[in-house]
Amino acid sequence: MNWKTEYQLRDMPVDQRLGLTCKKCGLYQAQTVAELLTVFAPTTYPDEVEAALICRKWGCKGALRLEVTNDAKLEGFQGGLA
Repeated sequence: MNWKTEYQLRDMPVDQRLGLTCKKCGLYQAQTVAELLTVFAPTTYPDEVEAALICRKWGCKGALRLEVTNDAKLEGFQGGLA
């Protein structure tokens, strides 16, 4: 089991950004859970969303891979004492 089969869309924060990458052409787009809830039911699992969506690039129509994006800020300090 992974996060795509454990959590439903209603369990995720509405401001959570999810990345969608085309497996065929590599086109990347990001959507929030709130945007996905306008199309899908709250009880939909992310793997069902992934299976239902196709690439929007003209002529591609490839399958999309769904991933959680990390909006964490980078720290300037990256190491310790050597």
